[in-house]
Order: sequence, then C-alpha cells, then structure tokens
Amino acid sequence: MQALARSMVVEGGEPLLRQQVVATAAVYWRKFYLRRNFAAADPRLIAPACLFLAAKTEETPVHSKLLLHYARRLCVKTGTLPPPDLQQLVTTEALVLEALDGDLLVFSPYPSLSKFLRDSGLVAHTKACEAAWSVLSDSYRTPLHVMHPPHVIALGALCLAATITQLDLRSWLNGLDADFAAAHEVAAEMLSFYERHATPIPVAEAQRLLDLLGLPQLPYPQQQQQQQQQQQQQQQQAQQKEREQQKEQRREQQRKEQQQRPPPAQPRR
Repeated sequence: MQALARSMVVEGGEPLLRQQVVATAAVYWRKFYLRRNFAAADPRLIAPACLFLAAKTEETPVHSKLLLHYARRLCVKTGTLPPPDLQQLVTTEALVLEALDGDLLVFSPYPSLSKFLRDSGLVAHTKACEAAWSVLSDSYRTPLHVMHPPHVIALGALCLAATITQLDLRSWLNGLDADFAAAHEVAAEMLSFYERHATPIPVAEAQRLLDLLGLPQLPYPQQQQQQQQQQQQQQQQAQQKEREQQKEQRREQQRKEQQQRPPPAQPRR
C-alpha cells in the first residue's frame, strides 16, 4: 500500500494522494484483517481497495482507472502479481465496506502532534519535529491505530522523538493530564518495530509465510532474471531448431527436384 501511494505522483513530483488518505487506508486495512484472515483475502488486493475507499472518505476521490494505471506501473517495476482489474477493485471495495460494517470515520493523530509540538516548545527544534513526524508516519505500519486513541499515539511519538534527540520533556509532561502508561506502550511498540525492521526478512522465511497463508509466491529479482534467461535460451533454441528444419526442408526439396529433372540429352554422333 505504501509503495503504491508513493508511486502515485503527478508531473513535478506532487503526490496524487494526501498523507491523510494513505493513513486512513492503513487503518481500514488493519480493521479489515481484525475481522478477516489473510488466507481468505489477499492483502495485495485489499490494499488498493482501501486506498480507493479512503480517497472517497477523505473527500479527495481518485479515478479507478488512474489508480489501476499506477498499480500496473508498480507491478511492472517490482515484478509483483498483476493488479486487480476494475471489476475486482469494485468487488474488493464492497468486501472492505462489509467488513468495516460501514464504520469509515477515522480520527487523525496529526492535529494532536502539531499541538503537542507547539505546547512543549519542540516546534523550535527541527530534528525533534522531523523525528516525531517520522515516528507518527511509521506508526501506521503497526497495529497501534486500532489499539489506542489518536492523541495517545501522538504523545508516544513525541516522547520517543524527544528521547532520540536527547531533549528533556519532563517539566512539560508533569503538567499534562494524559495516559502516560499508554503513551509508553506506544513508544515501546515503535522501538520494537524499528528493531524488527532493522534487517530484512529472509527469502526462505517469506516463502514459508506465503505457503502458510496459501498465497501465490512472487518471483524475487534473482529468480525473475533466471526465468527470463531460461525463456530467452528456450526461444533461441526453438528458433535454431526451426532454422535447421527449414534448411533440411530446402535440401530435401532440392533433392526431389534433381530426381524429377529429366537426364540431359546424349549428343548425336
């Protein structure tokens, strides 16, 4: 989902989807799989449907053909499975709506983080602000947004950013009426998330998970290259065999013509 959203840019590098649309779609995706399992619905089909639905909810709708156009471009670039067609997109969107039971309202933590940055004085610290916004954006890659209210997630992101940049917020936090235990859980979950994603998942483990979920395996770049080389070799061999057959046919035709040709007349003595 994140890769598809990042790829959707217009001329000049302007994003086609606002960050809020992507955030809402991520929450839809999480809520959907709270009620459905991965084996019953391919997440690679659910993700574009969530983006399609979230764009409507946030009143910035994107045309279905445009979404599918960028999805196809991403598939060509990454070598993943083909994107859903128009009928699949509409059907999957209805499936998401049914799973969410029409509950499409999603509250954003971004306004709360903006307020916390101003009130705490961190708005003057560029690195702290950047770290806080990054942590909050990364939080959508975790289940935090179906576990805690938005302002708690924003506070946890702020506290983690202050810790990363070595800024002391204790005086400001002492005057704040908030659920600090929940904010600590948010910060701890984000730290755990960064630790888990410090190293990429091994290919063998990814294939094991795909087998476990019953999802089709996608060819990895090396496998794709090998498959392309094998296909090229097979095509070359087939072409070479066809050329040899054509040569043999021409030689056979020439032999037949020579046999059918009358013998040359004998000169008279």
